[in-house]
Amino acid sequence: MPKTSIPNHLLHKARMVHPLSYESAATLISLSIGLAILFKLSSRGKSKPKQRKDHGFIELSAGQDPTIDIIAIHGLDGHREQSWTAENEKLWLKDFLPNDLPNARILSYGYDADTRSFIQTSSKTISHHAEDFVERLSQLRRMHPRRPIIFLAHSLGGIILKRALVLCHSDNFETDRTLRDISTSTLAVLFFGTPHSGANGIQLAEWMGRLFSVFMYTNTRILSDLNRDSPKLEDIQRHYQSATRQLSTIFFYEEYETPILGGRTKLIVPRHLAVIPGDNKARVTSMHADHCEMVKYTSADDENYCKVVDYLVELSERAKATVDEN
Repeated sequence: MPKTSIPNHLLHKARMVHPLSYESAATLISLSIGLAILFKLSSRGKSKPKQRKDHGFIELSAGQDPTIDIIAIHGLDGHREQSWTAENEKLWLKDFLPNDLPNARILSYGYDADTRSFIQTSSKTISHHAEDFVERLSQLRRMHPRRPIIFLAHSLGGIILKRALVLCHSDNFETDRTLRDISTSTLAVLFFGTPHSGANGIQLAEWMGRLFSVFMYTNTRILSDLNRDSPKLEDIQRHYQSATRQLSTIFFYEEYETPILGGRTKLIVPRHLAVIPGDNKARVTSMHADHCEMVKYTSADDENYCKVVDYLVELSERAKATVDEN
């Protein structure tokens, strides 16, 4: 491998991030620059660069005389449509689910959860994202505030959703009936690879983020909250359990490892991290996919899609009656 001339300030930055020899630091910086270029190139082609207009809610199906809202929220470095779209360009929330649940209004929520960008990254915390989410959702539901809701949350989206439901249940919001209605109307949550107790590989992602920060915008604030046994996650979980005792919950966990740096693979959120300990009423299901592909389905016959839709049909059938009882 030919020698590369690395500026001294980059070598110094790398050695501050992690104790390395200058030779190792130079190698890692070269690798990081290559990955950054690859990241930039990968945003072209099939995946369009995210714009601010991709944030907020998008209606993927209006439903026929809708009796239920199904609301999806993506995870880290995600997108309100692309995160749920398979390699054959099929967006199951739009292309398959309306056929199985014709009376459902289907929405997907987008927010800036990028950890790296050549343009800019958000400074928002998990709580800030949760506040934005409930505010926009309450506005969207003002005409039908009591319509039942089923949430679909992937990865970090599940943590933001949990914080959002705590806000809706909080006494601080008793005067805002629309937020309380969200809490009351929520029937079920389907968590897909949500790191309730933290995720694997976060320290590596933080380290790479600090190294990338030399030549691109990075955001490790949210990453730090996703570390194993994070105080932030524990605090959210404690309040969430007391606020959502009546919800139906399904935990989906990844069966296969996800490709990461240097050709390695890792279970990002294994089973024991993807479930909430002590939730005896919840159901737990494996997905024959890695962390990213567990929410992408190529056809209505896809085994993983069939697992999800079976739960959704069951839950939607009893949705209206359950809300009326409350």
